[in-house]
Amino acid sequence: MKRYGSLLLGIGLLLTGTAGLMSGYGSGWALSGMMGRMPPGIDPAELPQPQSPGAQVLRRYCRQCHNLPGPKMHAAQDWPAVVARMVERMEAMSGRGMMAMMHRLRVPSETEVAVLLAYLRDNAQRSLDRSRSADLDSPDGRAFAATCSRCHALPDPTQHTADEWPAVVQRMVGNMKTMGKTVPDDATLAQVLRYLQTHAG
Repeated sequence: MKRYGSLLLGIGLLLTGTAGLMSGYGSGWALSGMMGRMPPGIDPAELPQPQSPGAQVLRRYCRQCHNLPGPKMHAAQDWPAVVARMVERMEAMSGRGMMAMMHRLRVPSETEVAVLLAYLRDNAQRSLDRSRSADLDSPDGRAFAATCSRCHALPDPTQHTADEWPAVVQRMVGNMKTMGKTVPDDATLAQVLRYLQTHAG
């Protein structure tokens, strides 16, 4: 009986620890303890071409482990490495251990991965071409480069209008808070916004 009680206690502790890593989101799990902090997901309806095959693959597989990422979370050149890393994790968690017992992960086929990559690249964040960018050496430009490069490739200011950039910057501030990053002070954020609006599309 003593051995049986110890076994039950061990299983209880394991389940408690595993549950602490997880919080539900949509149809999937947020494996925050294993995946690291992620910014808030987007509504599926906000995806570009939400009914396209690429958007469907994104919804089908990515929400198994975390919030739904938007294609603009990364630049086109960064998505292949990100997708490869996520597929590797899905394969590792798809059929073994406690995670598989609680929530069996589906793994995309090679064809689905190709469709997903094409979709993400076509709708990715447009990166700034430093060789053709203006005023990066100015105080506003330096604030923009130092702040935005902490999380992703520098965005091309022309992908949004001057009126759109304030909401985008506020969303990024929210993402920084969620991910536990230090948020720049108001003066620095004003410089970042001024640079983006000056060079907006």
